[in-house]
Amino acid sequence: MSCFKIIFILTKILLIISSTNAVAKDPNKVIVATVNNHVITAQDVLNATKRLPQKIREKSLSEIYPNIVNELVNQHLIINLAYKDKIDQKKNIKEILKKNKDQVIAKYWLDNFLYNQTTENKIQNLYNIYLKNFRTYKEYNASHILVKSESEALHIIKELKVKSDFSKFAKNYSIGPSKKNGGNLGWFKKGQMVEEFEQATFKLKKGMISAEPVETQFGYHIILLNDVRDAIPKKLQEIKKNIIKEIRQNSLTNLQKQIRKDQKIKIFDFQKVVQEINN
Repeated sequence: MSCFKIIFILTKILLIISSTNAVAKDPNKVIVATVNNHVITAQDVLNATKRLPQKIREKSLSEIYPNIVNELVNQHLIINLAYKDKIDQKKNIKEILKKNKDQVIAKYWLDNFLYNQTTENKIQNLYNIYLKNFRTYKEYNASHILVKSESEALHIIKELKVKSDFSKFAKNYSIGPSKKNGGNLGWFKKGQMVEEFEQATFKLKKGMISAEPVETQFGYHIILLNDVRDAIPKKLQEIKKNIIKEIRQNSLTNLQKQIRKDQKIKIFDFQKVVQEINN
């Protein structure tokens, strides 16, 4: 279920209130508006939401709901006018409609193909391979205070020797996004942080704070090594999305090779195409 469907179901619009509890219905069966004999459903709203720009989609659906429904009403009325004027019979419109139809068919075929590729057996098999090939490695948990100047970093290091509340200092002085977490960066392994930061972190012992500021492209860091551990294999549910993504990518690569085999394909040079258009 998409996040928008979840949000939508959580609003009062999609709740059917009984005497005891609320029962969520299929969005395709929930009417949000009617235009004469035409019905606009909650699913129509969800579909329209997915086509909106990212910034608008980040807003709550309850906030943008009225505008979406009104646009769907207007769209239906304009469609009626277009059919009345027989726009669909014009040659250029027929060509556009055919291309759109072909694209929709291709999209749904591809979605169905990829869905069938991501079977539970395939997912489990890839997870078993992951477990078989897993080799443990060191993971580090560190916090940092990021500031712009070396002098400010040195001052904080000096203060920390007297007042050892690293988290409080990070929240007050750090300019990094982790300041809201008291500077905590969570667990990471070699290769996930910039080299200067990693080298300084790996030299520390658990509970130690870097004696000197560590300069990187982001500024000057004061680092606290919270803990070190040996990594263990992740559970299936933790990496299932990544496994599905891998299956899909491999399936698409293999599909492209398969459908292009023995086909006569010629792609013309971009500059040649531009030149032809401009002539």
